[in-house]
Amino acid sequence: MNNQSQETNVFLRTNFWNDIQLSSKKYAHIIMIATKPDIIKQAPLYLELKRRGELVILVHTGQHYDYNLSKWVLTEFGMDVDVNLNITGQLHKKFSLIIERLWDFLLELSEDFKKIPIPYVHGDTLTATTADKAAFLNKFAVVHVEAWIRTYTPSKEFYHRLFENFQKWQFNWDEYYNSLQDDDVFELGSIEPFPEQFDTRNIEASTGFFAAPVKFNKKTLIDEGFSKKYIKVVWNTVADTIELSKEKIPSSTAFKKFPNMKWKPFIFITIHRRENTEEKERFLAIYYGIKKLIQDWVYVCFLWLYASEFAIDKYGLRSDIEKLKKKHPENFAYWPALAHHAEVIDMISVAWAVVTDSWSMQEEANIVWTPCVTVRFGSDRSETILDWANVLAPPVNSQLIAEITKGAIANEKMTKKKHLYWKNVSEKIVDEVLKHLKKDWKLFRLDHERLEVEKFFDWNI
Repeated sequence: MNNQSQETNVFLRTNFWNDIQLSSKKYAHIIMIATKPDIIKQAPLYLELKRRGELVILVHTGQHYDYNLSKWVLTEFGMDVDVNLNITGQLHKKFSLIIERLWDFLLELSEDFKKIPIPYVHGDTLTATTADKAAFLNKFAVVHVEAWIRTYTPSKEFYHRLFENFQKWQFNWDEYYNSLQDDDVFELGSIEPFPEQFDTRNIEASTGFFAAPVKFNKKTLIDEGFSKKYIKVVWNTVADTIELSKEKIPSSTAFKKFPNMKWKPFIFITIHRRENTEEKERFLAIYYGIKKLIQDWVYVCFLWLYASEFAIDKYGLRSDIEKLKKKHPENFAYWPALAHHAEVIDMISVAWAVVTDSWSMQEEANIVWTPCVTVRFGSDRSETILDWANVLAPPVNSQLIAEITKGAIANEKMTKKKHLYWKNVSEKIVDEVLKHLKKDWKLFRLDHERLEVEKFFDWNI
C-alpha cells in the first residue's frame, strides 16, 4: 500500500483514484474487512463481484494485519486491498477512527468521483457497526451479510438445575443434549459475545438489504419490525469459502505442525472470547476442563490465540501448560493459530470434535459434519444447537466441561450429511443486491421512496 495521507494515515494502493476515475460503473461495491473471520466470510462475495465485472473496492480497517490473523488469508483468496484505514488504539478509539476515516473516503468517492457506495458489512463485528454508521450518515445503506445474529441463552433456572444436579452426580449427557432442543428454555437479552451483541443490534437500522443465513433469522428480523421486502434467506457465505478451501487441502501442511494428531481421534480447541479470557473464573474452568481431557488421554489439539495466551500468562498458567506438553507429548499439541483457512478446514474435517467459543467455527464444524462443543453460556448460532449439531458447555465447572466434551466426541447424533448453510451463497447475495439496485437504484430509501409516492407529489398552488 502507498499514497499515504499524512492527515489521516489512510493508505491507498497505487493508482487507486485513477482507476476509479476510469471506471464507467455507477456503483462502487465496497467489501469491508478487518479480522480473519471477516476476510473468510467476505472473500466469496469479493470474488463473485469481481467475476461479474463490477467495480469492487476492498477496504481493510487495519485491525488485524499481521501474518497469522489476516495477511496470508488475503493472499490465499487472491484479495488485493485497495484502502487500509490503518486504525489503532483501544476499542473506543478504533470505533471512532473507522467512522471518521471511512466517512471521509465515502464522501470523496461519492462527491468527487460520482460513485454510489454500496458497502457490504459482515456479521456482528466492530467493522460492521462502524462502517454502517459512516455510510448511513452519508445517506448510504449497507448490505448486511449474515444479518440478525442474536445470542440465545438457556435461562437461569435451566443452568441452576444443571449445576445443582451435576454437583449431586446426576448428570446424563443425552438428557442434557436433548433438553437443548426445547425452544422454551432459551431467552434473548444477552450482551455476550461482547461487544458483538451490541454491534449486531446497531447495524440493522442502517441496512438496505438483509442477507439472512437461515429462515430463523428472517422470521426474527420481521418480528423486530424490518420489512420482509428487503430480507432474503441466502444461507451463509462461509459455505462458499469452505468449498474454495477444500480444493487446497491437498497442499495443506497442518499436520506437519501437529504430527502427533495425524490419524488420531483428536479434538480441535480454540478459545479467544473476551468474556472467557478476561474473567478469571471462567478461563480457569475452561483451562482445567481442557487439562482434565488431556490427563484422561483424550487427544487434544489446542491452538493458542493472543487472547488465550494473555490469559495463560495473566493467571499464572504458563509453567503448568509447559509441564503438560512435556508429560503428554503423544496426546497434547499446543501451537499458534493456523495462518491458512485451508489448514483449519483440513484439521476440523477429520477432528472428532471441535471445542470453541468462536461463532464462525460453530458454522464451519456444521458444514464439515464435525460435532461442536461451544464453551459459552449461549450461542449466536442457535440454529446449530436446535439442529443437533452443537452443544453448550457453560464455562463454570471444569469437570462438567470435560464431561460434555467427551459426550460429543465422535457422536453420530451430532453429525449431519446435509449442513445448514447450503452453497452458491455469494451468487445469491449479488443477484439480490443487483436486482434491488436495478429497481430502486439505491439501497438508502426515505419514506417517499420506500412508499413509492413520488407520482402523487403536487406543489401547484
